[in-house]
Amino acid sequence: MPYEVIDHTADTGIRVWALRLEELFAEAARAMFELITDPDHLSFTETRHLQIEGMDLTDLLVNWLRELLLLWNIDQYLIQFTRILDINETKLSAEVFVQPFDPENHVIYTDIKAVTYHGARADRSEGWWKAAIIFDV
Repeated sequence: MPYEVIDHTADTGIRVWALRLEELFAEAARAMFELITDPDHLSFTETRHLQIEGMDLTDLLVNWLRELLLLWNIDQYLIQFTRILDINETKLSAEVFVQPFDPENHVIYTDIKAVTYHGARADRSEGWWKAAIIFDV
């Protein structure tokens, strides 16, 4: 499932695309955490269950990524991968596989401070689910 990094003035972002909506949200999470650290050095030790809501699909994506970023910024959990269990235009439930940050074993590449609405979008076109998100770094 592909994604690309977007250069944006003093920030950074991602464009993500997938055939299924579940994959789009999982890929967005993976892309964000690959900006933060190397997932190949993670071995999840815990699972978190999340329920996220939004007013529409774009809002849901922003809220999803914000909740994941809180796990990192507040609880110091790095996310190895996510599994979307159920999703529609305004709600999702997911399992998040995490490992506590260990400064001796984990390198932090980018300090993402926030997920922004600037340029945020999530929609379906030409048979693909597509999204774009800008992060405040």
